[in-house]
Amino acid sequence: MSDINNVFISGNVGQNPALKFFDSGKCVCNFSVAVDEWAGQTKGTVTNWFDCRAWGKKAEYIGEYAKSGSLVMVSGRLGVDSYTAQDGTKRSKIIINVEEIKIVDKK
Repeated sequence: MSDINNVFISGNVGQNPALKFFDSGKCVCNFSVAVDEWAGQTKGTVTNWFDCRAWGKKAEYIGEYAKSGSLVMVSGRLGVDSYTAQDGTKRSKIIINVEEIKIVDKK
């Protein structure tokens, strides 16, 4: 049996996506998506946040058309982003490496 690493989420973009261009001409876009989940009568709605990253033409598309509050559908693969925090400790977080995105705003 082969491993499967696929994820699909639908929710609203948090802050405006951050598009960054490198000297090599490549670009990356980082953004977050809020997904609401019903947690029952006592807890109500809980919001889960997912960090997403896209490269190349997808990154340019997201940077141009997705805005804070945009409703999006994202599919991709889970990955780990390792970094050094301000206090010098090594940390990591799970991100979604975007393979497809649809902006489904009514505009």
